[in-house]
Amino acid sequence: MAPMGKTAVDALAWSLNIFSSVAIVMVNKQLMSSTGYGFRFATTLCGLHFFCTAFINLCVKREKSSASSSGDASASQTGLSEKLMESEQQQQQQKLPLKDLVFYVVVANMSIIGLNVSLMLNTIGFYQVCKLAQIPTMCILEASFLNKKFSRKVVQAIIVVLAGVAVATVSDVEMNVTGTVAASVGVLSTSAQQILVGHLQKKHNVTSNFLLAKTSLWMAASMLVFGPIMDTLVTGGENVFEYEWTSGSLMFLAVSCGFAVLVNISQYLCIGRFSAVSFQVIGHVKTVLVFLF
Repeated sequence: MAPMGKTAVDALAWSLNIFSSVAIVMVNKQLMSSTGYGFRFATTLCGLHFFCTAFINLCVKREKSSASSSGDASASQTGLSEKLMESEQQQQQQKLPLKDLVFYVVVANMSIIGLNVSLMLNTIGFYQVCKLAQIPTMCILEASFLNKKFSRKVVQAIIVVLAGVAVATVSDVEMNVTGTVAASVGVLSTSAQQILVGHLQKKHNVTSNFLLAKTSLWMAASMLVFGPIMDTLVTGGENVFEYEWTSGSLMFLAVSCGFAVLVNISQYLCIGRFSAVSFQVIGHVKTVLVFLF
């Protein structure tokens, strides 16, 4: 790919991630909060998000297989069928060991559950303040387990970002013990999960699409099986199967699932191209936009 082409794809990945990440926070807060539709079942919601992601991946894979096997005249002339077959063969050659797959799914499940429970129990301000801790947490994890070193300029940039956003959000902070515990679990596991995305792609030489397709169905299955049980414990006895749906809550659920697919795809694309720390530092524009909206 030419340099300008790579720049355009990188910019598209960043833009898609920023847009979808900001949008899903606003939609989920309306869907889950007591002032909105009161759908407090965060784990089940995450399971539905990944089920939709896995379903979209399956549809895309079947579409590619259909296009590569059709072998019509126009595809042969443009070389499209050959490229699709080559892409399919490369994907079949990619492997992800079961041990690494299970470890990633467990960490990613903890990340999503922690962040969504934090969003449900805390204000958006406190939710964003806690997410600031992901940057230093990532630095500590990468330095401890991957022996990665950070330059003085990177450290200075991180300090400036942390100080600036902390000042902007401190007036909106409202702490509670349960919400703080959920936020802490979310920060630690999210930092580990985002590091793992880039680490596994490099370690096993797999693409972001392959990793997402390989893990999304596992995550959907685990969350939809254990989600209702965990949600009942977190909400103090409420059952997701007894929730009374309305046309408004169904609409917000559908929109949330749509944005979740975009978040998952764009996140894997971004972390595959950039480091986890860079992803977090540049991604703080999301915080600014969340508070603006």
